[in-house]
Amino acid sequence: MTLHDGLTACSALMFIIVLLVCLKPLLKAVRSRQGGHGKSGAGLSLVGQMALDRTRRLSVIRYGSREVLVLTGGSQDVLLEWHDGRTGFAAALEEAS
Repeated sequence: MTLHDGLTACSALMFIIVLLVCLKPLLKAVRSRQGGHGKSGAGLSLVGQMALDRTRRLSVIRYGSREVLVLTGGSQDVLLEWHDGRTGFAAALEEAS
């Protein structure tokens, strides 16, 4: 390996390292827009829970502006989506408890 080949390999390696360092903020911005986890606040969150009996539980889960009611336990789980625009599952759960 000659001196010229060594310098070419080192400069190529330096170019790739600089390219990766410069593209990291751009990749973060693209990932946050595609994943929906940026400033929109569309993360998954547990709003509330209510125990129905020893094995079954009602849970209100929010994803962005959507709420779903999940009944877990027993022989099968049930997922219900809220279609009423006036109130959500969280308000109904608070009224019931």
